[in-house]
Amino acid sequence: MRIFKISDYKLIKIDLNRNDEIIDYGVKMVGAPLEWSETMGEGIKVGIIDTGVCTSHPDLSGRIADGVNFTLEDTGTFEDYNGHGTHVAGIVAAEKNGMGVVGVAPKSELYIAKAFDKSGKTDYGAIEKSIFWLIDKKVDVINMSFSSPNTFPRYKNLIHFANQKGITLICAAGNDGANGKNTIGYPARFNETIAVSAVDINKKVADFCSKGNSAEISAAGIDIYSTFLNNGYAILSGTSMATPIITGAVAILQAKGVMRYHRKLTPDEIRLLLNIYTEDLSGLGKDDRYGYGLFSFGRIAAGDYVDEYEALRSITNRIGLNTNVKELLIAMLR
Repeated sequence: MRIFKISDYKLIKIDLNRNDEIIDYGVKMVGAPLEWSETMGEGIKVGIIDTGVCTSHPDLSGRIADGVNFTLEDTGTFEDYNGHGTHVAGIVAAEKNGMGVVGVAPKSELYIAKAFDKSGKTDYGAIEKSIFWLIDKKVDVINMSFSSPNTFPRYKNLIHFANQKGITLICAAGNDGANGKNTIGYPARFNETIAVSAVDINKKVADFCSKGNSAEISAAGIDIYSTFLNNGYAILSGTSMATPIITGAVAILQAKGVMRYHRKLTPDEIRLLLNIYTEDLSGLGKDDRYGYGLFSFGRIAAGDYVDEYEALRSITNRIGLNTNVKELLIAMLR
């Protein structure tokens, strides 16, 4: 049996209640509040494969469109008994309701596939069922804050199939940076996915962050405040926390595409936008820790982007992007 686990994370603090509203620095760093006057991700379907969700949480209950449980744990519900999935869900879509926290895309719709049990472990079968379920639900983006060092043809084919269905796949790079180079696991290492690295409030990559050629985008992932078990809140660290920031950003991008051009963006188009509108944090261009750098809606608003030809060339080499979409995409969000 092939065993998978959610990416290891560090729990810093738990709050059992919150009467005021907090916008975490990670949500601000990605520039999400700049977009909320236009869209908060309305109508965009976000899939999350994780440990489930705290279904009664006041910041999340109104955002959950559907859910399913593919574990052997409490099979009648997709309730979270670990906390990881609830924290991830809040980063994506916690409601702006005057209390608690606010997610990147606070009006997006969550589709929760519980594939990991209380211990944070699962097998390939649960992941496969989760992805097929989310395909059937016609989600626009899937968040996968988990990692494995191993791959096999059936897994690769599954990811390719989901991508061909028009779903953008956002994955944690992993937290194995202490183990040397080329430590990014799967599914983040597949060509069809977007691997997310974690940085701190000073935009420095985390020491624990996995490294490798697949590193693509960075987002805040250290000391992130979000929803947790028992209708509470917690501060967690890990690439698992950076990943849903980018997933939420994809929901905003998709909503903007629908509003302005009356269609959803393809995974290739989303990837190009994420890669172009980045801040190069290493000064080296694309590298094996930050990827292209820190994505921010602030750079879109300023018309500030890295060399689009470099980004385009890299993406074309990986997935054969049609270069005719370049000018449309660069102009689209100005």
